[in-house]
Amino acid sequence: MEKERGETTEYVYSLLKERIFEWSLAPGQKINIRTLSQELNISPIPLREALSRLNSERLVILEPNKGYHVSDILDDGNIKKMLDARILMETYAVQTIIRNNDLEIIENLSRLNEQMISINYGSTNKNALFFTNLDEQFHSSIMKACGNDFLYEAYKGMHCHLHIARLYHIKNKVDQEEAPSEHQEIIESIQTRDIYRAERAIFKHIKDSLYRLLN
Repeated sequence: MEKERGETTEYVYSLLKERIFEWSLAPGQKINIRTLSQELNISPIPLREALSRLNSERLVILEPNKGYHVSDILDDGNIKKMLDARILMETYAVQTIIRNNDLEIIENLSRLNEQMISINYGSTNKNALFFTNLDEQFHSSIMKACGNDFLYEAYKGMHCHLHIARLYHIKNKVDQEEAPSEHQEIIESIQTRDIYRAERAIFKHIKDSLYRLLN
């Protein structure tokens, strides 16, 4: 039964996450647990567990005595601040990777980038989420490889790719052409152990991503 409940919770979590990204659960919308559990034909227990997980990722917000509601979309100013923080963190990470000659990361980064290129995006929301997930894995791999657990946890705690995915849905597109090309520049700069090139590649990629999100 524990296994079944875990599988149900994972299913509900994925379903709610998809609904949040496609705005069938809109920003700011209050979530009625009783109504939603009846709609999904499940008990409230896995639903509460899924909502708790989404709360930790800041996709839903739990307010005392009020319950859950869907979090608002980050405004332009906070998106800029979040991506500025990413530049600082990821620049430090690639510097450390190169200085430590930690080149085994190259194979994993290349594999993830090839998967991003191969997605047949079209207008399918699930494929957009898959693309964003691969993008998150690419950057998280860089952060984890730098070996600073405190920095890695801080990076994960921003859940930046989840917020970006919601903006992708507003624009009804992902940057499938631009992002993998910019990723390749990051990969090659690590492979050639060129710290200046790596710093420049991270800065350009994140700044260009910001421009694509907000324009």
